[in-house]
Amino acid sequence: MASAPLLGQLLARGDKVAITNGRLTITAASGRPVPPEWLEDHRQPLLAEVAHASNTLALAYLGYTTGNYGPHRAGGVTLQFCCLTTGQPLYAIFNAETQRNRNTRHGKAGEPLPAGQFRVGPRSKFYRFWQSTDLPVHRLSGFHDYMGKLRGLIYTARITEGEQLDKATLQPLTLILPDKVPTTSRQAPDNTPTRFPDKQTLQKQPPRDLQPKQTTGRANHGNTVTRERGYTGSITSPESQTTDEWLADYSASQF
Repeated sequence: MASAPLLGQLLARGDKVAITNGRLTITAASGRPVPPEWLEDHRQPLLAEVAHASNTLALAYLGYTTGNYGPHRAGGVTLQFCCLTTGQPLYAIFNAETQRNRNTRHGKAGEPLPAGQFRVGPRSKFYRFWQSTDLPVHRLSGFHDYMGKLRGLIYTARITEGEQLDKATLQPLTLILPDKVPTTSRQAPDNTPTRFPDKQTLQKQPPRDLQPKQTTGRANHGNTVTRERGYTGSITSPESQTTDEWLADYSASQF
């Protein structure tokens, strides 16, 4: 007989499970703090169960690319995500400057910025998205130094068409579960991904043409979505453990 999902077992114990501004939190009924090591080991499968049980689109950040899109070669930054319950790759494109706007000792105005670098304004949608994460950034031209921090959060958004996300709705996920979740219709599926796609998997996705779409300010048109900077590591639970063994570890931690 298959063991019950970990989420259901935690809630049955009286523990509180929530995602707060993109961060998974567990408040144990015992009042003891949850060991960070245990939470990290079981984070991904538990997040997938939470997303499925609540029928919520939960997104893990994989990476980003910069480029000049559309007939006007408008600068942009593409954020790449993975749906936690299905493994579907999804993306959002934001307007961004990818060329130097003035002469400096590093280069002349109009020349491309170094690979991976981009700039946005304080009123841009990308900056609004970044502010919603509460992650630090010291200058609008230095986001390339901080993009890796996006991997620590879980996001949600509305899908506009195909694999494209509505960037205006992209934000860290906040979700507080009730004391009990359905055990039938929304039980975590057997094929829930246990790891995010690797770099080669992402590269196999064919380029997709994006329909020109007018946005505030410069046109933000994309004709190719590249994934050459996709997720290259893995975030997995110990694959040799069953759910019951996870729970045994949990109980043994005495929190």
